[in-house]
Formats: sequence, C-alpha cells, structure tokens
Amino acid sequence: MQHFVKVIQGYIANQILHVTWCEFGNKLSSVGNLEEIHRTHAEYLNKAIFRQAPILSFTSDTCSGSGQGLLTEKAAPVMNIIHSIFSLILKFRSQLISQSWSFDAGKQMAVHPNFGLMQQSYNTFKYYSHFLFKVVTKLVNRGYQPHLEDFLLRINFNNYYKDN
Repeated sequence: MQHFVKVIQGYIANQILHVTWCEFGNKLSSVGNLEEIHRTHAEYLNKAIFRQAPILSFTSDTCSGSGQGLLTEKAAPVMNIIHSIFSLILKFRSQLISQSWSFDAGKQMAVHPNFGLMQQSYNTFKYYSHFLFKVVTKLVNRGYQPHLEDFLLRINFNNYYKDN
C-alpha cells in the first residue's frame, strides 16, 4: 500500500508538476508585463490541476510531449479506481490504529483485534490495484496516454503485477 502511494506521488511529481513547471518557465521568459505574468501563472495553475496541456513523452527533453492527464473526462473510470484504492488504504490505516497489537502468550505471537478486517481490506486493495494495472496496461497498449508507461514501470518495477 505504501508503495502504491509513493508511485502515485512520483507520477504526479514527475509527469504532471515537472512538465507543467517547465512549460511555465518557458512561457515566463517571454512575458513583458505584470498582467502577462499573472495570466501565465493562472494558466500554469490550471494546467497543474487539470493537466490539459501536453505531458511528458519519452524523449531526452523532459519538458515536451503529448497526451492528457488523469483528470480528463475519458480518464474518469481510472480515477475512480484510484480513488477506491486510496479509500481502502485509509480504511486499512484506520483499522490498524484503532486498536493496539497485543502478545498472545498461548500462540507466542502478536495479535491484532482487527486482523481479519485488515486482511479483508488488504485483499480488496490487492484486487483493485491489479485491476488498475490491467486497465492502464490496456490503455498504454492502445496508444492512449503514452506517459502512463512511466506509471506502469513504477508500479510494476519488480513484476509484482505481471506475474499474477
């Protein structure tokens, strides 16, 4: 679960924020007055939030590319899956911290009163994350949003998803 959160964070930082920042820097170099700076900054914020501008492609120039981000209407089903996964992660965390671990002297091991619920949340997380991997793989294979290859590489760096 922690790996999933870090992958999403890395994807957003590298594929959305970095590219948008590069574009902002390039446009900022050609502004001539305060009003243009304000407009350019507003465009930057809009692009960073909705990522309607070109996004990273796999070239040596990290400030170019084409495609759309994950906040487009077409990407809504993917975002719904990601939202569900994050909800499961928060649910798991809540189950974990709601009660303390204790030592069961009879079994000679640590036990958690919510362990069964945590297992259930984890299994659901595993199902959803595998499903997300399959969906994004199909999107990439069809040529939709090629920058998602970076997401697939990050999420599956150890072939965890491809082996299943």
